[in-house]
Amino acid sequence: MFVCDSPGFLSLLGVFILSVDGLLPGLFGGIIATGVGLAATIGGVRGVNDWWRLSITDSVPMDEAVVANELVQVQGHVRPSHPNNTIRSPIQDKECVAYDYKINQIVQGPGDPSIDAGIESTPFIISDETAEILIDPTADSLSLQHERKTVTGGEEMLEQVAEEKLDLEPSVHTGDSGVIKDRIELMEGTISIGENITVVGKPNTTPESVSVDADAVMTPEVEDLTVMNDDPGTTTLKTGVRALFLLIIGLLLSSIGVTAFVTTITGVV
Repeated sequence: MFVCDSPGFLSLLGVFILSVDGLLPGLFGGIIATGVGLAATIGGVRGVNDWWRLSITDSVPMDEAVVANELVQVQGHVRPSHPNNTIRSPIQDKECVAYDYKINQIVQGPGDPSIDAGIESTPFIISDETAEILIDPTADSLSLQHERKTVTGGEEMLEQVAEEKLDLEPSVHTGDSGVIKDRIELMEGTISIGENITVVGKPNTTPESVSVDADAVMTPEVEDLTVMNDDPGTTTLKTGVRALFLLIIGLLLSSIGVTAFVTTITGVV
């Protein structure tokens, strides 16, 4: 077995260890920042595409949309696809065909304020005086306007929500108001029965497998779909701002990550 304890060898060994210690954090940091940046950039590009799609799509009556065979914007009133095909929202306890909600603690400083969040939808019909279209949304296609309510403490929160519909931490179910003392914001958006909404998508012939009497169907699988109960201009603006934010953050993080990676490698070499 070879052992060398000469000053020169130990000195070289120390330099190598310091180089490795400095190399790994720089490499990992650069890789992580670059990966997060690329993911944000991709999300931003998709958002820009959504913004452009919402900006250029014309609003037409449903009978024209059915025969257009292209991306259109339609407006109509909501009814269930079947009489009993509705759901109830967990916060407002409202009969609807789609909802999303968020429950957050209002706290100062770092940390995750989220207590719970969720989204659910069921296929539904929208109609105007000219035609009816079956809408089958997914979570990503919903853009809902939210109603907000602020309560204080976990006990008051539990009085305001349907616990069986939420995925709350076990500690919240104790009913002890001391578990959560902060103010809590309850946010929920719904698409209610009879509500007038806007949908952007491509109508297609209703498949024979669908047991619903509708002139056409809009699904995310066929074409990009956006279902909104907010003003279309407001939704378009929010989509553009979110996309721009993701692009800026993504490009910034990617630049920082690549710079850290290259600097680390150059320093070692």
